[in-house]
Amino acid sequence: MQARGTKPQTIALFSGSLLFQIIQVGTYPILISQFLSRSSVSNFAIGLFVSVAWIVVFAAGPFVPRLLASVGTGRANTIAFGFTLISLVLLVLSSTPVVILVSSVAMGLGLIIRWIVCDTLVVHVSEPGIRGRMIGLHEALMGLGIGLGPLLFVGSQLETVTWICIGIAITGQLAFLNTASGLVREAAGTDAQPQAQQRFLIQVILTALVAAFFAGFIENSAIALLPLYFENVQFSLNTSAVLVSSFGFGGTLLQPGLGYIADRWSYYLAQMICIASIVLSCVAIFLFTDMMLVSLIGLFFLGGAAGGLNTLAVIEAGRSQSARQIPAAMTAIAMLYTLGGIAGPVASGATLDLFQNQGMMLLFIASGVVLAVFLFLYRYRIFLRRGRGSR
Repeated sequence: MQARGTKPQTIALFSGSLLFQIIQVGTYPILISQFLSRSSVSNFAIGLFVSVAWIVVFAAGPFVPRLLASVGTGRANTIAFGFTLISLVLLVLSSTPVVILVSSVAMGLGLIIRWIVCDTLVVHVSEPGIRGRMIGLHEALMGLGIGLGPLLFVGSQLETVTWICIGIAITGQLAFLNTASGLVREAAGTDAQPQAQQRFLIQVILTALVAAFFAGFIENSAIALLPLYFENVQFSLNTSAVLVSSFGFGGTLLQPGLGYIADRWSYYLAQMICIASIVLSCVAIFLFTDMMLVSLIGLFFLGGAAGGLNTLAVIEAGRSQSARQIPAAMTAIAMLYTLGGIAGPVASGATLDLFQNQGMMLLFIASGVVLAVFLFLYRYRIFLRRGRGSR
C-alpha cells in the first residue's frame, strides 16, 4: 500500500492512536465502572457515569473543526493529551463519585479532540484507491486498543491500572510528537465548515451516520458493562476481562477485510454482513452465556461487527468528501457514534437492572434488526428515485 504520508509518519500516527485508544476506550470505562461498583452503585447509575464522557464528546464535537482550523492538528493533539492526563491524575488522587465525574468530563474532552485529529490525518495519508483498506487498518488498531485495554486488569489492582494508563499516555504522546510532526504540518491548514455545508453533509452520509450511532451504542455498552453482565453467571473480573478483550480483538482482525469488501464491492454488502454478525453472535451469547467458549467466539464476532459499522462509516465519509470537508465529516461521524455511546450504556445498564442477563443481548439484537430495516428502506428509496429518473 502507498500513502501520501511517509511510512514513519503513518506508523507514528497509527501507533499513537492505538495507545490512546487503549486508555480512552479500552480501559477507562471499565476502570470507572469498577471504582463505582466498590461503592455499591446500581448498574443504571454506573451506566450514567460511563455516559458522561460521551455526553462531553457530543457537546464539544461541533467545536473541534474550529479548534483544528485555529491551532492546527499538532497543537490540538497536545491539548487532547493534556485533558487525558488530567483525567487519569484525578483518579490517582481520589476515586469518589464526584472526582470520577470531573475525570470523565476531562476524558471526554481529550477523547473527542484526539478522535477528530487522528481520523482527519488517517484520511490525509491515504491514497483514494486504497483508502478503505487504510481506514480499515486504522480501525483494526482501534479494535486492538479495545482488546488490549481489558487485559490490564488481569492480576492488577485498579490503582495500578491507572498508573499504567498514565505511562501509556505519555509514551503515545512522545511517539506522536517525535515522528508525526511533518504530517501534522501538512494537514494544519484544514478549514472549518460553515453550518449550511454541515447540514448538506449530513444528508450525503446519512447511512454512515446512522451506522455510527449503532456502532457507538453496542461498542460502548459492551466495553463498560460486559464485566457486570458476566458477574451474573459467576465469572470473575479476570475472566470477564478476557471475554471483553475477545470483543476488542474481533474489532481488530475483521476490520481490514471489511475495508476490502467496501473497496471491492459496496458499503451496503459490508454493512449487512456486520448486522448479520451482530444478530447471530448475540443470539448465541443469549442462549449459551454460561459457556465461556461460546461467549468468547460470540464476542469476537460481535466486536468485529460493531467496530465494522464505524469503520464503514468513516470509509464512506472519507471517500465521498473533499479534503476541506473531512474534519466536518469526521466530526459528524464522531457525534453520531457518541450519541450511541451515551444511549447504549444507559439503556444497557437499565436492562441489566430490570431483566438481569436477558435484556442486554436482546437490546443488541433489536439494534441490529432496526439498523437492517433502515438500511434496506433507505437503499430501496434511492433505487426507486433512480428508476424514476431514468424513465
